Amino acid sequence: MYDNLDILFIGGLFPKEMEKEILQNSIGNVQNAANNLQWGIVDGLDANLTKKVKILNSLYIGSFPKRYKKMYIKTNEFSHTINNYPEDVNVGFLNIIGVKHISRYFSLKPYVKSWALTNNGMKKVVIAYAMTSTFTRILRYIKSLNSEIKTCLIVPDLPQYMNLTNKSKVYDVLKKIEIKSMDLDAKYIDSYVLLTEYMCQALNISSPSVVVEGISTNLFEKISPIPAEEEIKTVLYSGGLIEKYGILDLVSAFKKLKGDNYRLIICGSGEAEDIIVKESQSDKRIIFKGLLKREEVLQLQKSSTVLINPRPNNEEYTKYSFPSKIMEYMSSGRPVIAYKLDGIPEEYFDYFYPVTESKDGLYNTIREVLSKDKIELNNKGNLAQEFVLTQKNSTKQGEKILKMVLGL
Repeated sequence: MYDNLDILFIGGLFPKEMEKEILQNSIGNVQNAANNLQWGIVDGLDANLTKKVKILNSLYIGSFPKRYKKMYIKTNEFSHTINNYPEDVNVGFLNIIGVKHISRYFSLKPYVKSWALTNNGMKKVVIAYAMTSTFTRILRYIKSLNSEIKTCLIVPDLPQYMNLTNKSKVYDVLKKIEIKSMDLDAKYIDSYVLLTEYMCQALNISSPSVVVEGISTNLFEKISPIPAEEEIKTVLYSGGLIEKYGILDLVSAFKKLKGDNYRLIICGSGEAEDIIVKESQSDKRIIFKGLLKREEVLQLQKSSTVLINPRPNNEEYTKYSFPSKIMEYMSSGRPVIAYKLDGIPEEYFDYFYPVTESKDGLYNTIREVLSKDKIELNNKGNLAQEFVLTQKNSTKQGEKILKMVLGL
C-alpha cells in the first residue's frame, strides 16, 4: 500500500448516480468503453492507496443538440467510496460544439487551483484521462501553480485516430491545431500511461511511460448465463457498428455458414446500423439487439458459444489501439476469435483463436472454431479468463501505474 499520496484523477467517467440520466440523454453511441476503463483505473489506484483518489470529473458525452439532449451540464458532488461522503466533483459546462472544450477547461480551473494550492503535507499527483487539449492544458495549468506536483496523462487513443467516421476538412484542420497545442503542453507532463508500445514512438515521448493494455473485469461472477438450446451455436459481437472495424465483413462471413443452428448476435450502434438491420431481416439467423445496458451485454457474452472481434489488421491505427472488447471478452470465460492486431502484445495470442490470414480467413476461422467440441472451447475460454483476471486486474494495473509515476 502507498501512503502519504494525494492523488487527483481528472477524467470523464460516469458517476454511478448519473448513469441512467446519461443514457437517457445520449443520442447514438455512448462512451461505455472509456467509462469502464476509467472506473477500472480508479479502482486499481484505490486498491493500492491508503488515501483514496479524489475524482474531478468532466463528462465524456456527445454535444448538444445532435448527440446529447442537454445544453448545460450542472455541477454536482458525488462519492465513489463506501463511506458515501461526497469528496468527488462532477464539474458542469456548456455542452455546445465550438465552446464545449473551452467551457470545460474554465470550469475545471478553480477546482484544480484549490487542490493544487492546498498544503496537506502529502505528495501530490494528478492523473488525467485522456489526450485532449482540455486536459493537457489543465495539466500545464497545474504545473504553473505548483511545479512539484507530478503530472501523468493516460492515452487510450492517439488524437488523430479518435474519430474514424464522419470526418470533414474542417474537422481535420481543427484536429491539427489541437494536436499542435497539445505538443506545446507535453513538456508539462511528467509521465504517460499508454495502451500500446507503439504509442511511445508516435508521440515522441522521452518521459517515463508504462503500457497498460486495459483492465479485466470480475463482473461476470455476478452474471448468470442465458439458457440456450443444445444445438444452437452463437457468435456474438458487441461494440461500435463501424465498417472500418470489420462488422460488415463479419456479417458477410457468417452468411456463408450453412445450417439453421447458427446465430450471429450483434449489439451496439453506429454508421453501419441500417445495413445490419436489413441483413437481419433477410437472414433470420442474424439477431440485432441495438444498444443494451452493460449487464445485458455481459450476460449475452457469458452465454455465447464464441465472441468475436472482426477488426482487421490492415490500417496504421491498429498499432495504437488495444480493443477494450478483447479484455472484456477474455474476462467472460468464453472463447474469442480475433485478428492478431499490431497493438495486441504476443502474450495474448495463446488465449484466443486468431483469424487465418487468407481470402476467406474470417469465414474459415468461424467455421473451424464452431466445429470444435464444448470441452475444448470451454478450456480455451477458461484459460483466457484466468490470464486476464490474474495478470491484468485493476489492482495489478493500478500498481504498475503508481510505480511508474513515482519512479519506483
